[in-house]
Amino acid sequence: MNHSAIPRAATGRLAARDEYGTVYDRKGVALMAWAHFAHDLYPSFLGVLVPAVQTKLSIPLAVASLMVPAQQMPSILQPFIGYLADRTSRRWFVILAPATAAVSLSLVGLAPHFAVVVLLLLCSGISSAAFHAPAVALVGEFGGRHTGRAMAIFMTGGELARTLGPLLITAAIAFLTLEGTAVVMAVGLVAAVTLYLTLDTRAGDEASRQRRGEQPLRRLLRRRWLPMTGLLGVTALNTVSVTPMTFFLVKLLQTRGHSDLYGGVALSTLYASGIIGGLIGGTLSDRLGRRPTLALSALLTAPLTLVYLALENGSWAVLGLIVLIGLAAMPPRSVTLALANDIMPEARGPVAGLTLATSFVAQSLAALGFGALADLIGIEPAFWWSAWVSLLGLLFIPLIPPVSGKQGSPATERA
Repeated sequence: MNHSAIPRAATGRLAARDEYGTVYDRKGVALMAWAHFAHDLYPSFLGVLVPAVQTKLSIPLAVASLMVPAQQMPSILQPFIGYLADRTSRRWFVILAPATAAVSLSLVGLAPHFAVVVLLLLCSGISSAAFHAPAVALVGEFGGRHTGRAMAIFMTGGELARTLGPLLITAAIAFLTLEGTAVVMAVGLVAAVTLYLTLDTRAGDEASRQRRGEQPLRRLLRRRWLPMTGLLGVTALNTVSVTPMTFFLVKLLQTRGHSDLYGGVALSTLYASGIIGGLIGGTLSDRLGRRPTLALSALLTAPLTLVYLALENGSWAVLGLIVLIGLAAMPPRSVTLALANDIMPEARGPVAGLTLATSFVAQSLAALGFGALADLIGIEPAFWWSAWVSLLGLLFIPLIPPVSGKQGSPATERA
């Protein structure tokens, strides 16, 4: 494949730029969903690895919870990586990240000291930062006028990874022991090879280069600060509200006396329902708008979580409540990324990076805070208190443009 030749429209460079990003590219969206699956399969191991590493190294939960920010905090680099990728080529960022995540997280079980665990997770976090901002920008372009649907399919890849990941690493630990889990890196390595052979970003890279300098990013942020505040506020609070279920559900169920298998199945059930929720939410936000979709999610997540905590008894039937939580809590992940593309299509990479960085930093701080709170008052009371957080997102939703996401409507007035 020759990646040096850049196709141009017959009417010239401006026409090429304007035409690109308006047509739905099924192959491009499918490739990005595959890349997202292959990359996010490995961070999804954390929910199982945290208690496993805690047991192996005999460390407190508050210390073990540092594994989450170690993997997430490098995501503060995402706006800068998105900016860099917009000015070079997003192809190599997307190709190399799944392999890096695969190698680093698959080796955690071999780490003899917690410092080595943290180092490996930092490497994984850097790969995550390098992957997500360029990938989201590409999905926004491949999606054309159906950004919500494209983003939902892209997020489905990640949610499917988070569904299968806990089961994969639980099975690997059961059959191979924690030290034998390095073999699971194969998926990420295969993905890197397939993406190298099939992913073509030439048109998007050329369109991004042509847009360079048209609207300085600082000026765009100043003129659209209000919807950006709404976007980042909703993103942060949704992330905080789902973090306990994402990273500490297995530990909660273990504390209540349930088996490791049951905990892994419960976590995978959460992610599996999140796949459906993400698809429904992304498509719904294209039709009804981003704002009502996000409001509905915030309103439903808190009461469903409280009902689950009250009724959870280790039975398979109660997993139905986890399905409802996934359907309610997970849609904002795809909707907020689509909203970022709506608000500032002139700077997809940096704004996607800023949105993702906000999510990952909020997740890291929430994990640290929850771990400390659980050590202080117990993990079960900590879950009860954190269940209310999603309702705070309603404070930021009025800042989001009411027409954002509706097909044929602009997200905001263009500067």
